[in-house]
Formats: sequence, structure tokens, C-alpha cells
Amino acid sequence: MFRIESEDGNARTGKLKLAHGTIKTPFFMPVATKAVAKFIDSGDFKQSKTQCIISNSLILHLTAGSDAIKKLGGIHKFMNWGKGIFTDSGGFQMYSEQMLIETKAHGVLFKHPKNGKKFFCSPEGSMDIQQKIGSDVAMCLDDMPKFGAKKERILDSMKKTYEWAKRCKAHHEKINRKKQLLFGICQGGLYPELRKKSAEMISSIGFDGLAFGGLALGEPISKMFSAVKVGMGSMPKEKPKYLMGVGFPSQIIEAVSMGVDCFDSTYPTMTARHNYLLTMNGVVEIDKNRYAEDGNPVEKECDCYICRNFSRAYIHHVSKTKEPAGYRLRTLHNLMFMARLMERIRTAIKENELNKLKKELIKIK
Repeated sequence: MFRIESEDGNARTGKLKLAHGTIKTPFFMPVATKAVAKFIDSGDFKQSKTQCIISNSLILHLTAGSDAIKKLGGIHKFMNWGKGIFTDSGGFQMYSEQMLIETKAHGVLFKHPKNGKKFFCSPEGSMDIQQKIGSDVAMCLDDMPKFGAKKERILDSMKKTYEWAKRCKAHHEKINRKKQLLFGICQGGLYPELRKKSAEMISSIGFDGLAFGGLALGEPISKMFSAVKVGMGSMPKEKPKYLMGVGFPSQIIEAVSMGVDCFDSTYPTMTARHNYLLTMNGVVEIDKNRYAEDGNPVEKECDCYICRNFSRAYIHHVSKTKEPAGYRLRTLHNLMFMARLMERIRTAIKENELNKLKKELIKIK
């Protein structure tokens, strides 16, 4: 299922075998919450050399409907995407005042963001939804506390997450007919003793992979990495590790050096919508007037569709005039950048030069 192939310190490259292909690790997943990302489709993911995406099972259940997706042949056929797909459980929606009503001992009570109807999600229900959707990797339902929550609340979320994880694992073993993998999620906030205990408890259940939840929410970066370091020390080396919600290149490289294998974030697509283009030499704010007559590609070393076909001046033009095509083109470039970044990271690990790469890319925030 997961095989480590090369190492550079704690960093490693490997292969994660899924029902829809094998992923080279470490890797980054663009967010396609509703089985689509803003302004791009599955063909654009293919063109940007994306290996795997992540969708939200709770949102898909409340919009397209998990039964409908199952009837149509599963999410891969539904969105015409033949590669890897993770599905989040909806735990992140506990962070939404628009959706969360309350967490209970046996699950979470949500309200539909559009019509206000109540919807209860149990660990078993989350597994049923994700199995119907047919993702390659399902995530356990976890209890995600708000950033800045008191220690008592963090401890409560850690205990609930563990109990729900056991229920997710037991039910998933009963219903899994699609060779779907299941990842457990650790909580514990920024408290080292709780983060360590949660990592130990979740690891003991025997999941296919392990994830860090409740981080990348606005806490100081140094504290986030301290929490990751503590958790990593209590997780089996042979399991793939997933740092949820991290997409800044400098943070990805740092986490990879600690042994993390998988990431997801809206960062590249969100920044594209705000006219920021990611390059190996830093961020290009393409709507600035200095690019109005620049005939160079956004990045000469990039072989994405826009760098092969358009100048900075043209991308500046469609950005300043807010043309819909501009949103798509900028997003395509940023997704290709993430694919290129992860490939460079994998190569650096194989050549024992990750620290050198970190120094080269320090300008990319």
C-alpha cells in the first residue's frame, strides 16, 4: 500500500498505491470540495500534472447526493477523473458557524448551509457516505475544535476523535468493497502532551495512514511545527503522514524534512484568484502595471499551458480586465507550479540535497 523508496534525514520519497493508480510521495492535493475547483475542471487537473485531489464528502452528500454519485458510478466517473481522490469527512465544517450546530458524544449535528435543514453525521454515517462516493482514501470523522480553544475543549475533542476513530475503523471494515483506504486524524491542539497522546491513540487503531488535524488555522508557524514534531515521534514510520491544510511552499518543504508525505490546501487556487502567480523565484503580482508590456512568459522554466502560450503582458491584461479566462489561466499555472515543486522536492530527497533546495527556495513564502 505504501512503500518508502529513498530517505534524506527524516524526509522520504515513496509510493502510495490507491485503487486509481499509484501516487509518488511526497505529494500535494488541490482542493476540489464539490468534485470541482473554481474556474477549472478535471481536464485542467490532468494538464497541470496533478496526481491526486481532495473533495469534501459532507458537502457532496448535501449537494450532489452520495446516493446519486454512487448510482452514477462513483466520484471518479462523476467528475471524469481517473487518478487519486481523498475525501474529507466534514470535520472541517465544525469550524463553520454557518453549518455547525453542536458536537455530541456520538456524532455531529449540522445544518445545511443553503436551506438550514438539520443533518446528523455519525462516524458510521460518514463512512457510509464516503464509501458510496467511492474515493480512494476516506478520512475519519474527527472533532475539530476552534483555534484558541481552551485546554479542556482540546482534551474533549481528542477523546471524541479517538472514540469516533475506533467506530470509523470498525464500520469501514464491514462495508469496504472498493479497496478504499482509511486515514485516522490526530488532534491535541498545540499542547505537546495532548498531541503526543492523540498520536499514540490514533496510531494504535491500525489505520492505512495518519493525519494531523487542527493545525494550519492561524497559530504561529513554529508552534505548528512543534506539534507536528511531537506527533511524528509517536507515529509508526512505515505509515504515510498527512499534514492537512498546509500549502505554503516553505512550510511544505519544512514539513517534508520532518517526514510528512501528503498535503492539501486552497493556497495555489485562492492566490491565483487574487492575481498572484507562484514561481521558483517568488510570487509575481501579475496585475501590477510593470507587467503591462512584458513579453516574457510568467516563468521561463515552466512548461505549463500559459507559460508556453502567453506573455506576462497578456496575463496582466486578462487579469486587469477581470476576464473569466484569466482566472482559469492563473489557476492552471499555480497548480503546475505545485506539481513542479513536489517533483523538485522528491528529486532533492533522492539526491540527498533537500537542505540545499530549502535554501534555494527560501524566497518562496
